[in-house]
Amino acid sequence: MIWTFANLTNKIVLEISSFLHACEGDAVTKLTNEKIPYFNAPIYLQNKTQIGKVDEIFGPINESYFSIKMLEGIVATSCVPGDKFYIDPNKLLPLARFLPQPKGQSQPAARGGRGGGRGGGRGGGRGGGAFCGRGASRGGRVGARGGSRGGRFRGRGRV
Repeated sequence: MIWTFANLTNKIVLEISSFLHACEGDAVTKLTNEKIPYFNAPIYLQNKTQIGKVDEIFGPINESYFSIKMLEGIVATSCVPGDKFYIDPNKLLPLARFLPQPKGQSQPAARGGRGGGRGGGRGGGRGGGAFCGRGASRGGRVGARGGSRGGRFRGRGRV
């Protein structure tokens, strides 16, 4: 099955890479865009026909490569070095997402997760020692919201 323009949420495709060689049925390509593609993002030809999906991304951050898992019926060996591939711009991430954040910028306070966020989590962490300050002791039932190994599902409408 070949997907065409009707499956694109955006009417525009951007050049993302150029073909280098085939390897084990996949197309190995060099990134030509300053942004990084999502994993499993659909890859198109210029005529907006889907040929495959992003499989693996590798190489240094300033010279990245990725492989394309070709759709059934499309063979990577039929590509010629230099062939261009395209992607939906909504399936790209900025390079800054993969670079370390400068020390001056503070991260927003973490919320949610186990034991965090509004009202605390269900149950405690997984155990924890006497000096830890979170989680329950190893034995017995401690507290009303769970035990030593997390909360218990009580069903709907029960008290």
